[in-house]
Amino acid sequence: EVYAPDPAAGCRLIDALPGVLVGHPGAELLIVGQGPDRGRLEARAAARGIEDRVRFAGYLDAAALERAYAAADVFAMPCREEAGGDTEGYGLVFLEAGLRGLPVLGGRTAGAAEAVVPGETGVLVDGDDPAAVATGLRALLDDPAAAAAMGRRGRARVEAAHLPEHHAGRLLEALR
Repeated sequence: EVYAPDPAAGCRLIDALPGVLVGHPGAELLIVGQGPDRGRLEARAAARGIEDRVRFAGYLDAAALERAYAAADVFAMPCREEAGGDTEGYGLVFLEAGLRGLPVLGGRTAGAAEAVVPGETGVLVDGDDPAAVATGLRALLDDPAAAAAMGRRGRARVEAAHLPEHHAGRLLEALR
């Protein structure tokens, strides 16, 4: 199961999913979050004939979100630079997934590029290219042992330097 938290990224993941299903016919995409794009995303999945492989979870409370992370094999958010130059700023969502031991797939922009260590904690791809997204997801799903090792390294990286207490100390030092 691939877990995606963002409707805009959901579009690109829906477009990439047919390429993932070629090698992994049992793959499912879980899109978490709610908003005005859901109907458009459902129609997009139906138009590609994959509506039975895409689940829309909507808003999840903390316990349900933990269950979604636990059920996932990969966390994916192929972010990209928006037309106006906006990007995923910090990449916190990739660190959250890493803390839960998931290998991650992100776009090669801003916060994702800072939060994901390619080949170590996950993969970075061109978030605008569904074929590149599919290739990255297949690489993670094709080698579960390597993906699990990325997840372990992601968790260790977060625990070593990206927990709130790490940042609190830096913030206090900067304020001094």
